[in-house]
Amino acid sequence: MVKKQQENTNLNKLQIWKVIGVFAFVFAAVQLAVVVFGVGINYLMRLINASENLRVFVGTTISRTGMITAILLISIPAIRAILNPPILNSIYPPTKYWWKDLLVGFGISAVAMIIIFLIEIIFGWISVSGFSLEGAPWDNWLRVIWLSLLVNLTAAVGEEVLYRGLLFEGIKQAWDERGAFLISAIIFGASHIAVTGAKETHWLQFIPLLALPGIMLGWAYVKSGNLWLPTGLHFAWNLFQDDILNLTGEHSGDTLFGLITKVHGPKWFVGTSYGIEVGAAGILCLLIASGGIWIWMRNRENRS
Repeated sequence: MVKKQQENTNLNKLQIWKVIGVFAFVFAAVQLAVVVFGVGINYLMRLINASENLRVFVGTTISRTGMITAILLISIPAIRAILNPPILNSIYPPTKYWWKDLLVGFGISAVAMIIIFLIEIIFGWISVSGFSLEGAPWDNWLRVIWLSLLVNLTAAVGEEVLYRGLLFEGIKQAWDERGAFLISAIIFGASHIAVTGAKETHWLQFIPLLALPGIMLGWAYVKSGNLWLPTGLHFAWNLFQDDILNLTGEHSGDTLFGLITKVHGPKWFVGTSYGIEVGAAGILCLLIASGGIWIWMRNRENRS
């Protein structure tokens, strides 16, 4: 009996490492595809001396659509190979009310970010000096907004498919749900260590703090049973923090179409140039978002 239990434990360990190994392979393949589409289309646009409008509305649209398509085409076979449920049951099932989960996730993150913004305004920790596109022509507005939507959509879909659809679900089946929360969240946090601004926080602090959003998104995935809700959460989280409310006070980048801000608050609360995730504001935002998820799922279950 003891021998049989040990064999089962060894099997589970092999399955866990298989999931992590497949994830690492898929992650590398996805990064390569992203680089190919990004560099390739940009080179083509420069080669034909494309205007800014052509570069964004045509070039970037093709580039980002190609990235999302590549992410799905690379990830889906891997998910089919290691997961037991049908593919659509764990990613983006065409349910009757899929759009509600997507929009509610968007709304939850938007409200949470706005609350954080208002708190920082009240305490004088952030100031607004204007709008980034103030006085710009209408086509400039459309170009920047469209670019922002494409960039944030690619990040949201890509990371949710990889970290929740593949990694989280795979570890849950190989081990259990608690293990899936722990391991996938740590890998999610560690994968952001090379992002601009991450070095302002020690990695022993950065990874656990970035693991918390991974736990929240994983919980949204578990509660809803698919990726529509966490994708909406993820998309709006990045969009409102970086491109609309500008909670980091960073004025660089070509996706900002919201406020021009300056951050004055203590780093322990407002975070760093990376984002609010490495400050108390990020934790508070996660608590607000988690409350929104709980309310929505309870309401959905009651109606069902």
